Amino acid sequence: MPSGRGWWGLSNFLHRLEAKILAGFLEATRDAILIASSEHKLVYANRAAQDLLGYELEELHTKDKLDWIAPSHREWFAERIRPSSTAQPDIFEIDLVRKDGSLRTVHGSIVRLELDGQIYGIVIAHDLTEARQTLRHLEALYQADEKLYASLELDQVLQALADVCVDLLGADKSCILTWDETRQYLITRAQRGFTSQFVQIMNAYSGHGLIVHAARSGETVVIQDTHKDERVARHITDAEDIRAFMHIPIRLEGQVFGVFSVNNQHPHTLGPEEQRVFTSLAQRAAIAIRNAHLYAQAQGKAALEERQKLARDLHDSVSQTIYGIVLGVRSAKAQLAQYPEQVPATLDFVLKLAEAATAEMRALIFELRPDSLQQQGLVAALSKQAAVMRSRHGFLVEAHLCAEPPLAPEAKEALYRVAQEALNNIVKHAQARKVYLRLQQQEGRIELEVRDDGVGFDSEREYPGHLGLVSMRERIERLGGRFGITSSPGSGTTVRAELDLPEQPSHALPNPQSQSPGTSS
Repeated sequence: MPSGRGWWGLSNFLHRLEAKILAGFLEATRDAILIASSEHKLVYANRAAQDLLGYELEELHTKDKLDWIAPSHREWFAERIRPSSTAQPDIFEIDLVRKDGSLRTVHGSIVRLELDGQIYGIVIAHDLTEARQTLRHLEALYQADEKLYASLELDQVLQALADVCVDLLGADKSCILTWDETRQYLITRAQRGFTSQFVQIMNAYSGHGLIVHAARSGETVVIQDTHKDERVARHITDAEDIRAFMHIPIRLEGQVFGVFSVNNQHPHTLGPEEQRVFTSLAQRAAIAIRNAHLYAQAQGKAALEERQKLARDLHDSVSQTIYGIVLGVRSAKAQLAQYPEQVPATLDFVLKLAEAATAEMRALIFELRPDSLQQQGLVAALSKQAAVMRSRHGFLVEAHLCAEPPLAPEAKEALYRVAQEALNNIVKHAQARKVYLRLQQQEGRIELEVRDDGVGFDSEREYPGHLGLVSMRERIERLGGRFGITSSPGSGTTVRAELDLPEQPSHALPNPQSQSPGTSS
């Protein structure tokens, strides 16, 4: 270790520059400034540089300056600072290695200076890590919205939350527990990354502990190091190599519905920024869970008036996305003064959120309340579904729709729901490019056909748990109709439903929105 007198020889270096005022400025600036000799020895590092690299001044003095350059950038950096390099400044973006081994991405420049025959390299670096991390989190939350709102089935929403936590936001493990009917015990409803033994232990242990405290108190619990907190049930966390975790209550209409648990295998990995992001994810998930609850209620209601009421409730679900838009605009406003180059990226995310909010609102309302079916008829409703497949999902849709058929409202709704489920299956599973939608009236019957050019499946096999296929068949057969699915791997899928027309059909006029046979788009 050099003596204090020798180390503070850097002040002599600054005096020789006749820059006492400059020295104070260098210490006060938020950008990291490091000055090194041609022998790779550091002669100066300001406070911002020490914070950036995680070293004290004396520690930096003992380091080769290449030690704190990421291995992938060392050769490039060494070339730029050698004495024979050009005196012109180099602009760069590289990764620096902190004392703890973590990387920080910086943008900066290298300036070479000759003083008393000695060549010095001056590095000025601005830390981009937090700004980049914020943008990544914004992108991850946007993608999370797509996954959370992809289904209105509660179990699928909860599993999507666990998957998003791991796949998009980088947690090692995640689980969601919800109250049982007695609200005495928490039951594991979804998990990612845990062993089956963990689920059994948690279900047995879930009447007490920190996770139950979070559920009962409604307060988030954060443990930065499981080995240093006596409240932690080590027999559970050690078995899964968990070193840090966060239990976030999920609130629905003022009550705690369950707990969203984020778990990492390294300590001190849930800082303020991570806590904000995971809390935001839990809030967004609460909206998707509420949508699933409302949808489940709608499934049990026969009256279309009740579905309309639920659709109005679901309309409010975009409020969280709009809140995200507000936060994004505020971030852009704050960046405008200090980091204007980051504003376009932030505004792009705001635009994506706005587009997602619009699409989500339309999709949810149409899912539960097909206005065009009630007010304009089956053909108009199918035309709208075809338009959604084109605009929202990018499919090539060829629609052949006859005049409005003389069917009872229940029969029209059954055909519409079959088409809706078949089209949803194409979006989720078919990997198709083209979709064919046909409604044809002939010989006393009406026939609906939905066909795609996707990957297909073995329609001769049974698929337990695929309630959509069962629901389509039951809707049609309940009305005395005929239903069939034809598919094979690599050959696409065709869904057909037929209903008999009434013996004395009403004289329905052709619908002006329908497409005549042979037209396509």
